[in-house]
Parts: sequence; C-alpha cells; structure tokens
Amino acid sequence: MMKKLVLIIAVLLSTYVSTAQNFDKYENMKDVKSMVVTSKMFKLLTKIDLDSNDPETQQYIDLIENLDNIKVFATESQSLRSQMKADVTSYLSSSSLDELMRFNDDGKSVKLYSKPGKNSDYVKEVFMFIDGIEDGKPMSVVVQIKGDLSLKQIGRLAEDLNITGADQLKKVSKSK
Repeated sequence: MMKKLVLIIAVLLSTYVSTAQNFDKYENMKDVKSMVVTSKMFKLLTKIDLDSNDPETQQYIDLIENLDNIKVFATESQSLRSQMKADVTSYLSSSSLDELMRFNDDGKSVKLYSKPGKNSDYVKEVFMFIDGIEDGKPMSVVVQIKGDLSLKQIGRLAEDLNITGADQLKKVSKSK
C-alpha cells in the first residue's frame, strides 16, 4: 500500500514539474532565441529614481512591482517548432488557462490565453503562442507573462520591452 502511494505521488509530482518547466528547456537551445526577465529585475527597475508624480510613470511602476516573470522563446527550426507546438498543446490541456482569443494575422496564427486574477481586470498569467511566417521565415513564439497583471497595461509593457508578439498583445489590451 505504501509503495503504491509513493508511486502515485512520484507520478503526480513528475507531471507537475514537467508541466511547470515545459518551456524553460528552450532557454539554452541553440536554435532558440530566448528572453527571461525575473521578479528581481523588476524590483531593481522600481528602485530607479523616476518621477513618480507623473501618472503614467506611476502606472508603469505599479505594473512592474506586480510582475513575477516574463519568458519569451522563439525559433525558426522546423523540428523545434513542432516540439514547441506539442509542448504548448500539453501545457494548455493541463493548465487552468482560459482562451481569450485566437486569430490569423498576416500569415501567423495567434492564440492568447489567461489565468483569472483577483478580479475581471486582472490576470495571474498571460500566455500567447504565435505560429506562422514572420519576415518571410517560419517562426514559432511562446510568450508567458506571470504576476498580478492589469490587462490594460500588458500590451504596453510588452511593447516597451520590445517582446516578439507585443503588437498582438497590444491589440488585445486595446479591446479590453
């Protein structure tokens, strides 16, 4: 009985760990462009002496203080694109993300998901998968933003950080 319990717990934990780290494995792959920004970096940014009397600057500081991380992984490699697509499918089926929208735009399939936050204006996670042609080349991109996020500010942040797919996030933010 104890062996069965240990085996069940081990299987559940391995499933959780593999799902939680699904995209981190891409970070150091040769044919993957990656960017990972952690909460420590965001905390450093809030310590910069900025004019907090400016309402726009204060909104930006508030957003940054509530970010946990941003991860972006992009590849043109066909085999990695297929692997990334399979990992996205697996992640979406095992997570509690809600589909916000999906659309085709200029040869790209864009899918956007979120995990509900403290109220209808906030989310805990924004997840975007872009698959298609970018500048005449096949490209797959995963964008994952976690924290206590205001939907109205996410597109602006992505654009300011020059994240691949920021133009798609901005479209969503404007529709909210």
